Amino acid sequence: MADPHVFGHAYGGGAIRHFLRLVLEAACSFRGASAVMGLSSDFGPQFSRRPAANTGQMWLLQVGLYELQRPKEQADDWVWILDHTVQLGTVKCLLIVGCRLSAWHAAGRPLQHRDLSVIALEPVRKSNGAVVARQLEAATVQTGIVPRAILSDQGSDLKIGISSYRQEHPETVATLDIAHQTANQLKRELNADGRWMKFVVAAGQAKQRLALTPLAALVPPTLRSKARYMNLAELIAWGRNTLRYLENPLPWADRPVDRGVLDEKLGWLAEYRSALSDWEAMMTVISTTLIYVRANGYHQGAAEELGPCLLPAASAMAQRVAERLLEFVASQSVMALPGERLMGSSECLESLIGKGKRLEGQQSKSGFTKMILGLAASVVTPTCEFVKEALAHTKNQDVFDWCRARLGISVTAQRRAAYASFTGTKPG
Repeated sequence: MADPHVFGHAYGGGAIRHFLRLVLEAACSFRGASAVMGLSSDFGPQFSRRPAANTGQMWLLQVGLYELQRPKEQADDWVWILDHTVQLGTVKCLLIVGCRLSAWHAAGRPLQHRDLSVIALEPVRKSNGAVVARQLEAATVQTGIVPRAILSDQGSDLKIGISSYRQEHPETVATLDIAHQTANQLKRELNADGRWMKFVVAAGQAKQRLALTPLAALVPPTLRSKARYMNLAELIAWGRNTLRYLENPLPWADRPVDRGVLDEKLGWLAEYRSALSDWEAMMTVISTTLIYVRANGYHQGAAEELGPCLLPAASAMAQRVAERLLEFVASQSVMALPGERLMGSSECLESLIGKGKRLEGQQSKSGFTKMILGLAASVVTPTCEFVKEALAHTKNQDVFDWCRARLGISVTAQRRAAYASFTGTKPG
C-alpha cells in the first residue's frame, strides 16, 4: 500500500507517524528514531528513506503546536487540570489540559495521556494569582470553553487565580487533587512522629554501609527531595521487606549469607518494627484512597463507598488518616451534581510534565526551549489522518514565531552571548 502523501513534505504520513510513535511511545531520542527508521528499510517502501533527527523533531513540534491551537469541541462538561512547571531561569509555564467528563466516564478507567487535550501552554517570566486569572480567561476566549470544573493542587498562585476566574464564571467549581491531599496527611503524621526522622537518617547511613558490600542488593532506595511526601511508599516497603528478610535470610546465588554481617548492617531495623507496621497501615489507607479517586472521582456517594475500604484501619495513625481523607473526599464531592462524577486526580498531568522533560533531554537543564511543544504533542494519538491535518495547517515558521513570541531568548542563547568574546572557549 502506498504511503499517503502529506502536502508539502517529502515523507508520507505512514513514515512520519512511525517516527513520532518511536519518539512518543518507544521513548527513542530523535537520533535513535532516525536510526531505527534507517534499519526498517526492508519492511516497506515508506521506510526507504531515513529522515534526519532535526526533520523528525520539527514534525513533533508542528504536531504539538497544532494540538495546542486546534479548535476544541464545544461542550459544558469539560474539566481543566492545571499546574505550573519550572526549569532553569525565571520562566514559569502554566500548562492547562482538559478532558470531557462524558469521555472519561465512557472510558471507565483512570485518565491517560491520550484522553487529554491541551488547552493552554503559557510561559511567563512572572506569575501570581492575577496572571493565572488572566491566563484562564484567555484560555476561555481562545477555546470558547467555560469548564465545568478546574482541578489543581491549589498552590498559592493557582488558588488565587482560580478563585478570581470563578467570580466571573460561577458555574465552574474548583476541586483539589487527591494525591497532594494524601501527601499533606502523610506529612502531618510523620512530622509528629519522632521515629520517622531517626529512621530516615538510619536508612541513609545503611545505604553508605551496604553500597560496596556483598549485601548491596539490600540497599535502601534514595528518598527524593522533591515532593518527598508523595514518594515515601518505596522506602517504607523496603523497611518492612528487609525486616522480613532478616527473620529468614535465605542465601542467593548459592552463596551463604553471613548472619553476623547482616545483623551488624541492618539489625537496627528491629527497633522500628512497630513503627514500620504503623506506617505501612497508613500507606495502605493512602493507596486505597488514591486508587478509588483515580477511577471514580468525586461524587455524591464517594465517601460512603470509600469508607468501608478504609475503616477500621490497622493502626491508630492509619485510622486518623482514613477519617481525615474521608472527610476531605466528602467535602470535594458536595460540588458534584446528582449523578455526576468529577475528576479528582491530576497525576496524569504530572506524568505528562515528566514526559515533556524526557523529550527535552539535556535541554531541560537549560530553561524552556521550543521542545516545550513536545508536551502538547505527547497527548496526541498520531494517526495518519491527524498527522496530515496537523502538518497541513502548521508550518515550520509557525513554530518559530510561537517560540519567539512566548519564549524569547533561551538560556543557552544567553550563555553563548555572555561568553561570545572568549573566542576559542567552549561555554560550559
